Amino acid sequence: MALWSAIPILGTILDKLAGLIPDRGKVADNQARINEQELASAPVSRLRLWRSFLGWCLTLCFVWEVMVRPLVVTYWPDVVLPPSVLAEVSRLLLGMLGLGF
Repeated sequence: MALWSAIPILGTILDKLAGLIPDRGKVADNQARINEQELASAPVSRLRLWRSFLGWCLTLCFVWEVMVRPLVVTYWPDVVLPPSVLAEVSRLLLGMLGLGF
């Protein structure tokens, strides 16, 4: 029983409204169960492996462009590097993640 239940009319309205708000923990558990069932029933395909491989390659390219390349340019300025492809890698990676535009 909540504190607002001491006021009869307001208490009943607020109790009903509080019951309408879903529990995030239960929603997350249910979604995890649905995801597990979908993966279990999905056929094994080469597309799955190809997409994972492409995701890892794009992620490594992104790490190179964002983290490693600036360090190399800063601490070893005499090293000649090819032009940056950050725009292309970002566009492909974000598109693959479903965040592209």
